[in-house]
Amino acid sequence: MTSFFYARLALTNMKKNRKTYVPYLLTCIGTVMMFFIILSLAHNSAMDTMGGGTTMKLILLLGTIIVGFFAVLFLFYTNSFLVKRRKKEFGLYYILGMEKRHISRMMFWETFYTALISLAFGMTAGIVLSKLVFLALLKLLKMQAVIGVEIVPVAVEATAAWFGIIFLLTLLNSIRLVYTVRPVELLKGGRMGEKVPRTRWLMAIIGVLTLAAGYVMAVKANDPMIGIMHFFVAALLVIIGTFCLFTAGSIAFLKLLKKNKKYYYSTNHFISVSGMIYRMKQNAASLANICVMSTGVLLLISSTTCLYIGQEDALYARYPQEFVLDTWVEAEDAVTDEKYERMLRESGEAVKDYLEEEQISVKNVRNYLTLEVVVSEQDGKMVFGRGNADVTSIRAIQCMALDDYNRENGAVETLEDGEAFLFTERGTYEQDTFTVGDREWKLKKPKSEMTFQDGSWQMYTTPVYVLVVKDFGEMRELRRMDLDAYGEELASNIRNQYGFDVDMEKKDILKLKDALEKYLLSENSSYSLECRSEERADFYGLYGGLFFLGIFLGLLFIMATVLIIYYKQISEGYEDKERFAIMQKIGMDKEEIRKSIKSQVLTVFFMPLLAAGIHSCFAFHIMKVILTGGFGLINIKLFVVCALTTFLIFGIFYVAVYLITAKEYYKIVSEV
Repeated sequence: MTSFFYARLALTNMKKNRKTYVPYLLTCIGTVMMFFIILSLAHNSAMDTMGGGTTMKLILLLGTIIVGFFAVLFLFYTNSFLVKRRKKEFGLYYILGMEKRHISRMMFWETFYTALISLAFGMTAGIVLSKLVFLALLKLLKMQAVIGVEIVPVAVEATAAWFGIIFLLTLLNSIRLVYTVRPVELLKGGRMGEKVPRTRWLMAIIGVLTLAAGYVMAVKANDPMIGIMHFFVAALLVIIGTFCLFTAGSIAFLKLLKKNKKYYYSTNHFISVSGMIYRMKQNAASLANICVMSTGVLLLISSTTCLYIGQEDALYARYPQEFVLDTWVEAEDAVTDEKYERMLRESGEAVKDYLEEEQISVKNVRNYLTLEVVVSEQDGKMVFGRGNADVTSIRAIQCMALDDYNRENGAVETLEDGEAFLFTERGTYEQDTFTVGDREWKLKKPKSEMTFQDGSWQMYTTPVYVLVVKDFGEMRELRRMDLDAYGEELASNIRNQYGFDVDMEKKDILKLKDALEKYLLSENSSYSLECRSEERADFYGLYGGLFFLGIFLGLLFIMATVLIIYYKQISEGYEDKERFAIMQKIGMDKEEIRKSIKSQVLTVFFMPLLAAGIHSCFAFHIMKVILTGGFGLINIKLFVVCALTTFLIFGIFYVAVYLITAKEYYKIVSEV
């Protein structure tokens, strides 16, 4: 036989098995297209010239890695299903005289056709749609549209190379499956060794323990740093628990239904339960995959949508004023506290004088001295020196004097020597004294709450302690301890923070920022200047990019979920076809078959959606902590609304998929 015989045979087989091959080809094309699009956007030259483009490129490159890794796992999973589905066909070829090496040649041509079609159609669709997706991305980032279509050579080469490797690996895996299975097993296909599975209590216990551990980690994470560290561990534990419980728990659940005589000895339920209980071992993996994918979709889309909708709130929380200027001066130890304080305040007054000279009216002015130090909390005490400190013990202390606190807060508070006020952000502190290094303050409860906030607090993922001390001398003492611990290069400086708003257009605000920077350079001041309008582009790049990536990956996971559901229904349809044929011969009509199918599908089909909803509920707290501490989310109600809306929409979509695939299942079992 010539090699062209196997090429023609492979093409014929793909046509004959189109019910399983067409969805696989569409999935391959879709995965190639999505990988190509996100890689093209990550290397689009227009990103380098737009505000927030650098942030966006980093997010897209991260998305490329995720999509590429996902493509390997998912295409391996679906290809393995195709090979297992065709075991009987390969067994017949073997009986007719074909050896396993001949079957391997045929599989080579099938893989070659699949790769050729997938890459050709996938990259063509990617080129056509990449411009449309790029325009949608610019809309999310609130940028002007760029004319022209850019074909990125790197994206073409990388896509062809990566998916070429994936298809080669799937071919080798398929050949391995054929060579490691005995001919009799090939001929009997999926029916080999079919028997009632034992209830695996050990696996069920492991599933309960790992799932409970993941839930506890998610619920107990109250610190952003801990939340980020625990999220992936908790997710892994929940995934392991999901697979264990779907494998062992579903069998136990069906056996309980079987023991319920009133339920089991019904025409509809008898056939569905008895049929499912035999194949639940292989069925459980599909259900667990559907559950994990569904949870991923719910968390990704709800969190990124919430961040995108609330990005202006986060921007104003991080930059509460249009301009925030920090200035500091170097002072020797011999300089008195009074002179040092005067030097700092004069550095802020210089900017005020400049604005008055230029006749620029300002409003919402904030002007106070502040000191930031980083410590680790050990046994309720703040210790300098990063050393071997656990990252979860790191704390940021912002210190300010009582006079500044009263003026900025509109309060009339008093402090005696050795007393202080303490306010906490993202943390709790319940002791009566506050110790930093070898200095201790007795904490006094203020009569009024602190009404103003420093936008820099949003930068920290660690708890922030706002310490209000009696006077500047105590601030300087804290600065000396910081200097002794970290040295001149790493220690913090006491700064004069001068913030204000202006009524100007964006272009005039940016001109004012440039003018202020030139003025400050001429004054030889040490300074940092933040401008909300300038930072807005980077904010849109981050939040818009995350939203885009969330939707993009959500669609990819949805595509995977649909295909797994479809293959599950098709696989069960072919396995149940002979059973229902026998039942028809002994008097079961088509209406009873339809009711039995409905009972069978409904019994387990919505278990993954229910489990995904439970997973999402337990994940809500840790996601809230991460989004609040890491991304500045301040509107928790918005997150709740986004999570509920996402679940509702996904639930409707899930039902629609159920109706379509159940119809396909019925068509298969009805072909008697």
